[in-house]
Amino acid sequence: MIILKTIAVALVLYSAFIIGVPWLIVTSTADSSWGWLPLGPLRWLGPLTVAFGLYLYTWALVHLLRRQTSAIPGVQPTVLDTTGWYARMRHPLLAGVVAILIGEAVTAQSVALLGYALAYWAWLHAFVTRREEPQLRATFGEAYDDYAEQVPRWIPRWK
Repeated sequence: MIILKTIAVALVLYSAFIIGVPWLIVTSTADSSWGWLPLGPLRWLGPLTVAFGLYLYTWALVHLLRRQTSAIPGVQPTVLDTTGWYARMRHPLLAGVVAILIGEAVTAQSVALLGYALAYWAWLHAFVTRREEPQLRATFGEAYDDYAEQVPRWIPRWK
């Protein structure tokens, strides 16, 4: 049941914040001259960024479900995962969302969509630092403190 609930929540959040809001932003600013970010051939980096973000998001979701722990905001996880991408960054699922949004902004060459992506990242950062990480610290104690000290929050560690 938790798997179906997690997939349903992921689809709703994904549909709203990664498809719906960006579509509204792009369509409502399409005719404005201020919203254009002329990137030329660099705009083709956008789909690659979206693809990487989709991979990261899907990998993290599937990985957490296999570990039988929560990927739903506000639901306490039962396992402190420190393997795979979680060994490189503390929030790969959320970093995947941000990568998708930035990739969409680059592909659409949209200043407004890039602003949304950065604002969404700021909101995620505030949520994570004020709500999620204190809950993880309360649940996993010193193990989480050690993990947080060694693994960066957003930018992957490559060594």
